[in-house]
Amino acid sequence: MLKNLRDPKEAREAMLSLLSTAGTLAGIGIGLVGLLNADRADQTATLADDILLLSALGFLGVCYLIFFAVRQLNAGPARRMLLAIDVVFLASMTLMVLAGFIVAYTMM
Repeated sequence: MLKNLRDPKEAREAMLSLLSTAGTLAGIGIGLVGLLNADRADQTATLADDILLLSALGFLGVCYLIFFAVRQLNAGPARRMLLAIDVVFLASMTLMVLAGFIVAYTMM
């Protein structure tokens, strides 16, 4: 069920949960870049590396945005930050999935 993010307590809990998820996904992205570089060095692996690095940077950006949004949760800018957090997280997740498809396609 979706939470009511207009309630500051619910929004804070959701952001703290998303913070750990984004941090974990950033670490996974960086780890996958290391594995891809160790395994092969062809053009598609380089493309997947670049996409995974962009994804990891996006997840790290989400971590910073959450940190600042939690500190000013009662202010008006926090609502805009919540939207930015959602957009950056979704874009980073999409990039990670795209890189996964690229890697899976090249292994076939």
